[in-house]
Amino acid sequence: MALEFVQDAISLSGLTGSKLKSEIIAEYYPFWWKITSGGDKANYNWATAIVELDAATGEMYIKDTHETILGSAGHALSLKCDNRNTRKLTIILVEKDLDCYSRLKNVVKRRWPMIDIDEAEEPFYRNRSNIYLMNVGLEDAIDTISQIDLGNSLFFFDPLRGVPFETIEKVARSRIKTYYQTGTEFILFVFTSDWFLGRDNFAALPETTSEGNWSDAELRAVGEADALFGHKLWRSSILCEKPMHEKEIDFIDLYRICLHRWFRYVLPMPFNPKGKQVFHLILCSNFEAGVRATRGFFCERTNNPEYKPDNNTAHRNFCSKHSEIYGGLRRNQRPKQWRILWSTIYGHEEGYCDYLCRDFEGIEPDEQRREESLEWLANNGYLIPLRNDNPWNIEITQYQVNWDIIRTELGIEPPNSLEPL
Repeated sequence: MALEFVQDAISLSGLTGSKLKSEIIAEYYPFWWKITSGGDKANYNWATAIVELDAATGEMYIKDTHETILGSAGHALSLKCDNRNTRKLTIILVEKDLDCYSRLKNVVKRRWPMIDIDEAEEPFYRNRSNIYLMNVGLEDAIDTISQIDLGNSLFFFDPLRGVPFETIEKVARSRIKTYYQTGTEFILFVFTSDWFLGRDNFAALPETTSEGNWSDAELRAVGEADALFGHKLWRSSILCEKPMHEKEIDFIDLYRICLHRWFRYVLPMPFNPKGKQVFHLILCSNFEAGVRATRGFFCERTNNPEYKPDNNTAHRNFCSKHSEIYGGLRRNQRPKQWRILWSTIYGHEEGYCDYLCRDFEGIEPDEQRREESLEWLANNGYLIPLRNDNPWNIEITQYQVNWDIIRTELGIEPPNSLEPL
């Protein structure tokens, strides 16, 4: 697809697509940085990094309103340059397209003249500015970035349609060394509808698994989807004649499962730029509070209802069934089994948990007792044990909330699926 520009800004359409996406990124970047830098208590002294792997020009021109706004890379630079506390924040902007990259430098010169572009383009071992500009391909960038001490890091993959899973694994493997280690988050862009509508020289996926009936263009599209998922198992669910909307949902759900290999929580946020077009921003994280806050940002911006299950009703129902575990507790105290369950229902995307979840540490510091509480909840039907084939080959039982039991026994409905504005 040929890129269009208005001055230095990449030209895009969609108030409920590109502009809304930019607004959510603009809120999330400072929120993420304030937490991961240690905040005011730590004098923002913890090393952090935002890595934009498809930075574009840093500006977007919105055709619908004839306005130029910051893109995600621009918001990253604004956070770095317009906040006096960001001395330990590193910004890495990667853009392989030479035209985009030239315009990115123009935007930097115009908006943030204090940035020394010559230094920012220096090899990392000579750059002392904490701002890096790279006009290289993704693989070369990842090799270089792996040599930089990033601290807590947020990687934004913003390609045309989707990023190969091999690339995701390469970055994840270099950063996430232990079981669902915190300190690294990904945001992934997927132009979901392109897989079913096609675009320019990209064909829509075929509606049959019979390769002999595919055109050459469809064969290339299937190959690109194989790379996106990192396997071919997706084909039987997607290459069929189901309605397009159902296939889009299944497509993202299958992709979500792939991402769970590295991340406990995966939050796809849908956007509808115009017509039948749909894309998703997918937040991947091992930090409960960050995912919960991001869902809140999205719900507020898109009129999705915030998830507010009735704690009092649920607790009364729980207490009436399990009064035996309340012995020895003061009137307002709650048993740890309940607190862990409610934390998972309310604050864990998809209701996933295991005994190493960070928020459980404040409920029960002892790991063995946390495991025992999760086993108790599973034995009583509130949690479902899951098979967990993880890249660290660690035998840890993962669980998911049993929403059927939560609904019937506690009177709590699961959160609604997110809808685009």
